[in-house]
Amino acid sequence: MVENQKLKDELKIYIKENKLLKNEINNLKTQNSKLKDELIKANKIISNYNNIQNNQQENNSIFKNLNELIKIKDEKINELELQLQNHSNSNKPVNFDDILYVHFISLDQKINCPIKCLKTDTFAEIEEKLYQKYGEYRETNNNFITKGKIVLRFKKIYENNIQDGDKIQLLKIE
Repeated sequence: MVENQKLKDELKIYIKENKLLKNEINNLKTQNSKLKDELIKANKIISNYNNIQNNQQENNSIFKNLNELIKIKDEKINELELQLQNHSNSNKPVNFDDILYVHFISLDQKINCPIKCLKTDTFAEIEEKLYQKYGEYRETNNNFITKGKIVLRFKKIYENNIQDGDKIQLLKIE
């Protein structure tokens, strides 16, 4: 009987331990479930963060492109303002003494043409007026001579020592 009582007591201890272990298992299952929920939430947050990062990179790219476009537009505005300023400057009253005619002549006698200009015009501007009238000469390589000297295209008329009524000979270079 003592043996029987001893076994009963042992069984009670095992039953108690079993209940404690079952409670611990239930607690661990609950904790596990909570951790799974937290993991799902954390993954959603990470996913949202990655989406935000991707959107931010896209926004940065768009922002960079817009800045480049603004820069190009600013350059164009500055260019147009400069053209407008130059145009308004060119509408200043001109001194009558600054107006002169140069007379272009070609060796083949196809050109015999006076062109009105200002002393302050570059020779290239006057040459362009000539080519507007005689477009076929635009396709050739030309030099210009006056008073025995070659005319320098990017110097002003007065810098080339060209006077009113001077004859300028066009020479086609073959």
